[in-house]
Amino acid sequence: MANIAQQIPNFLGGVSTQPDDQKQLNQVRNIVNGYLDPTFGLVKRNGFKWAANLGAGTSSSLSGGYWFYFRADTDRFVACIANQTIRVWNVNGTECTVSYNNSNTWTNSYLTSSSESFHHTSVVQNNIDQVVIVNRNQTVNTTGVSNTPGSSFSSANSISELPAASANNGSYYKIENISASSDDDYYVVSNGTVWSESARPAIRSGYNGSSAPHKLVKGSGNTFTFEECPWGTRTVGDLDSNPDPSFVGQKIRAVFTAGNRLGFVAGENVILSQPNKYFDFYGRSAQVLTDSDPVDLACGGNRKILLSHAVPLTQGVLLFSPQQQFLLFSDTGVFTPAASTVKTLSNYEVDDIISPMETGTNVIFINKTADYCRTIEMTTRGQGDSPLFVEVGKTVTQYVPSSITNATSNAQNGLTFMYDQSSDKIFIYRNYIEGQEVILRGWFSWQLPGNVQLVDTYNDLMYAVIESDDQLVLCTSELNAIPTGVQVADGSILESNPSFDFISEPNPVTGVPSGKEYVNGETRIYIPFSPIASAQPIAVQDAAAGSTFSGFYQACTTATDPTKGNYFAIPGADLTNLSWLVGYKLELSVELPTIYYRNQEFVDVEAYLSIHRVNFALGLSGQCDFKITPLNQPEVSYEATTIFSNQYKYDKIPLDDRIVFTVPIMQKNTGFDLKVTSSNPYIVSLSSAMWEGSYSPKYYRRA
Repeated sequence: MANIAQQIPNFLGGVSTQPDDQKQLNQVRNIVNGYLDPTFGLVKRNGFKWAANLGAGTSSSLSGGYWFYFRADTDRFVACIANQTIRVWNVNGTECTVSYNNSNTWTNSYLTSSSESFHHTSVVQNNIDQVVIVNRNQTVNTTGVSNTPGSSFSSANSISELPAASANNGSYYKIENISASSDDDYYVVSNGTVWSESARPAIRSGYNGSSAPHKLVKGSGNTFTFEECPWGTRTVGDLDSNPDPSFVGQKIRAVFTAGNRLGFVAGENVILSQPNKYFDFYGRSAQVLTDSDPVDLACGGNRKILLSHAVPLTQGVLLFSPQQQFLLFSDTGVFTPAASTVKTLSNYEVDDIISPMETGTNVIFINKTADYCRTIEMTTRGQGDSPLFVEVGKTVTQYVPSSITNATSNAQNGLTFMYDQSSDKIFIYRNYIEGQEVILRGWFSWQLPGNVQLVDTYNDLMYAVIESDDQLVLCTSELNAIPTGVQVADGSILESNPSFDFISEPNPVTGVPSGKEYVNGETRIYIPFSPIASAQPIAVQDAAAGSTFSGFYQACTTATDPTKGNYFAIPGADLTNLSWLVGYKLELSVELPTIYYRNQEFVDVEAYLSIHRVNFALGLSGQCDFKITPLNQPEVSYEATTIFSNQYKYDKIPLDDRIVFTVPIMQKNTGFDLKVTSSNPYIVSLSSAMWEGSYSPKYYRRA
């Protein structure tokens, strides 16, 4: 039996649900509340900072709503559609005023549907920010649409045969040309001076805008108006020469912008508006097709097509049906009726509700089975090349449940977030690429202190709406590993975000402007949110307000003063002279796989392998625990800390930028489980590891 040691270079492979001997060397069984960072390794996620209370949760009209994030002017907002209303808040928590242009009864009824039935995109027209909102269950119809002016017309074979315009003010003529076909016929009207092209008299002018997508328009300050879009009408031609856009009589399933045009998918067609005229989908002339006319193309295939999603890219617009994928592109790089083409790309199954997401150079889409979600990454190439597909969820089969209802991405960091509004879990895939080199690909999950209603990002800032104990809370978090901002350490030593949730400063209340007071032998720190029964409250001393030391934290209890409100209580000495941050604990949990001897050719699952110890290289880290559970024996825990006696001193922060911590094992490799945990408010960074042990290969008699 030989003594042996092997290196685990990093933990950036993330989670794998494969058997342990099939995992990559840098993969683990599970990660909860971790983050894969190419610089710092596997780190504890940053905490979510409390930003605002948005009102009641399950007992309110917002339950089951369609939540979305958008930008307007230089401001950022979150909004919710529920029960025929839209509510909007800026990211500072101020609720905005939303008025409704109720020129007809459709304005509010257009908002009637379940949360998965809406889709939106943002546009700017005439320097006015607008959000176009689609009800995916609403059929665009022609009911009640008025006709164009005029009631009769005369005919002529050519424009040269027309009488004088001056003597025929208001008269209509049909120019039939000499062709037997009616396709080149058009209509003109006299204004008393000249003849100009017009629509056929008394023909239907368009479609019912009340049944078509609506828009949320930004006004001054924190005001919005929800109203019908100013849809263009048929001003030339007739139903043959200038037909309705193909979404009439269909349900619009997705909305997007591309090439300064507003786009819809409906049925088997993709439809683009006139350029810079987002709400006009009729041609400008019945005589000639111009580059400024709308684009309306059908996707051909060997099966029935019902388009459900669209993703604009530099190569064109990716189109998704439940079983096929297409690309809308232009040979000239500019979308025009003559130059635009749709081609078939692939035949993957795609979820009808969850929109595919751009993640920088790639697109992620989801296919649901009965038990779990399959996640597929598409790499698009040139217009003449077929895309590449990789099932990135193949190593995490049954990891992401089929109950997932929402997904979003952050292209800047290569992140994809998947969540279910009835769950407190977020499942995350990270694909980080520098140039042509894949730095990491891996999965992990976060557990938040409540059900996740919304996740979205702006650069490195993440927004989340969390429903917990019948309250809706807007929170933010930094996506980079060690962001500046709220400090839990002396500024001369280290700046880092604390790793706990609902992070907030003391909340000023009636009679307590500082938000802190000493009453009945306890320090009370008032909080701006309602207590969460299932969460563990914590108070962390903050150096950001000018304290000379930091790193000290206290467990708390929660209570309510009937006059002043909710508070965290710290029993003992008066601590109101200190600067505090309050919130709820979060726990990092990393479950390591069974250790096997590996070489370049194979993983030895038959050998006798005894693990003596595992040496963990920790980057910038506070206290964390290494928990060993031998078979049929109680758990043994070893605490890694840079400060002895397990006391966090006032004059020293409990963080170190580099340590090696040895965990004694002395067990057969298959005889124990090893887990790394941390529930304190400090970051943890697992860089690499090395195990040491005794190895004896098993020899077999050859035939």
